[in-house]
Amino acid sequence: MKSPLTLPFGQEIIEQYLPHRRPMLMLDRVTKFDGESIVTEVETKPDAFYFAGHFPNNPIMPGVVIMECIGQAGALLAALRGDFDHNEHLLAFTGFDKTRFRKFVKPNETLCVYCELIKKRRQLYKFSGRVEVEGGLVMRLEFSAALTDKK
Repeated sequence: MKSPLTLPFGQEIIEQYLPHRRPMLMLDRVTKFDGESIVTEVETKPDAFYFAGHFPNNPIMPGVVIMECIGQAGALLAALRGDFDHNEHLLAFTGFDKTRFRKFVKPNETLCVYCELIKKRRQLYKFSGRVEVEGGLVMRLEFSAALTDKK
């Protein structure tokens, strides 16, 4: 399945599909979407809220924030596929598996976030994701999510 949207596209389009807003909207751009996988980018700006306290004088992007980037990419993948009405429902994490961290992420780096749909069964999803910076692996994981009502 191909997106009717012209790639790449930015936050103004992403916000039409995800309920997240700044500062928790992590994805800056979508560069690839083919119906089964998505590639997004995240710019790590020095003034991002998570760098101020993690850690002073040695800013490192928290691992859970990197996991959130992958989760948002998965939710966006499912929404762009047309699997659900994104005005009525959202996809929420239900579990993480095979999570491995390989490298720190510092300010002014661009994360390439890759996410692939492994399995979909009714309202349950299983994804595989990874993050790279300049071609080097930062982390990889598998995660599950469930479709839920927004209200």
